[in-house]
Amino acid sequence: MLDLPTPRSSHAQPTPRGGGLAPAAAVLVVLAFTDVITGDARAALAIAATGFGLGGAVEDLRGVPPAPRLLSQGAMAIATLPWLLSEMRGPEVWRVTFGVGVAVWLIAYVNAFNFMDGVNGLSAVQVVVAGVTWWALGEWQDVHALAAGGLVVAAAAMAFAPFNFPRARMFLGDVGSYFFGGWLGVLAVLALRRGLTVEAAIAPLSLYLADTGWTLARRVAQHETWYLPHRDHVYQRFITLGWTHARVTAVVGAVIAACSCLGAVSLLGALWARSLADAALVGVLIVYLISPSLLRRRATSEP
Repeated sequence: MLDLPTPRSSHAQPTPRGGGLAPAAAVLVVLAFTDVITGDARAALAIAATGFGLGGAVEDLRGVPPAPRLLSQGAMAIATLPWLLSEMRGPEVWRVTFGVGVAVWLIAYVNAFNFMDGVNGLSAVQVVVAGVTWWALGEWQDVHALAAGGLVVAAAAMAFAPFNFPRARMFLGDVGSYFFGGWLGVLAVLALRRGLTVEAAIAPLSLYLADTGWTLARRVAQHETWYLPHRDHVYQRFITLGWTHARVTAVVGAVIAACSCLGAVSLLGALWARSLADAALVGVLIVYLISPSLLRRRATSEP
C-alpha cells in the first residue's frame, strides 16, 4: 500500500503505509501473554486496540466515507464500555453520563491521533512520552496494569521509529494511528478508574487534543468544511514556515513531555502546587497553539 503525495501531504515521494500493523501485532501478542494486565483492563485494551486497528486497516486498503467511519468507531467505543465501566459505583445517571463520556472520548482521541499523524516521528514520540509517563506514574501509584500498558506500547513505538524517522521509509497508516489512539485512549480511562487525577491521566495526550480542537474550531469559524483534508494543524503550519520534520518532532515532543510532567504534579497532594502546575500546563498549550502566528508575524516584520 502506497501513500501518494497530495496537496496536504508533508511528503513528496510515494511511501508505503500500513506499517503500524507490526507494532500493533507485537503489542497484542504481549498483551495475550502478560500476567500483569489482566481481567477487565486486558479485555478493554484488546477490544479497543483490535477494533480500531482493524477499522484503520480497512481504511488503508479501500477507504471509508466519513459517516460509516464514524459509525464504526462508535460501535468499537461502545464495545469497550462493559469492561471500562465494570464495578463502577454511584447513581445510575452518573454511570450513564460517564459511559457516554468515555465513548465520546475514545472516538475523539482516536481521530485526533490520526489527524496528528502527519510528520516523521511525531506519533512515535507521542506514544513513547505518554507510555513512559504512565509507566512511571503507574509504578509510583501501584497501578501496575497502567505501568505495563504504558511500557509495552512505548517499546513498540520505539521499535517502529527508525522506519519513520528521520527519513520516512514507512508510515503507520490508519491501522497504526487508530491502534495507538485506541490503546492510549483506554489507558487514560484506566488511569482515571484506578484513582489517578484527571491531569495525570490526560496531560500526556493534551497536546494532540489541543492542536486538533483548536484547528477544527478555527476551520469552523472560517466557514470551512472541517472534516475535509487540510494543512491547518499547528504542527503543519510549522512545516509551512520552513521547519524540518526533525525540528517539528523535537519541539512537539518537548511540549508533550513538559505537559506530562506538569500533569504529574497533581499527584503530590499539595493544592497550591497542583494549581500552579495546571496554570502552567494551560499556558504551555496556549503558547504552542499561537506560536505559528507569532513566528509568522515576526518573520514578516523583519527587514
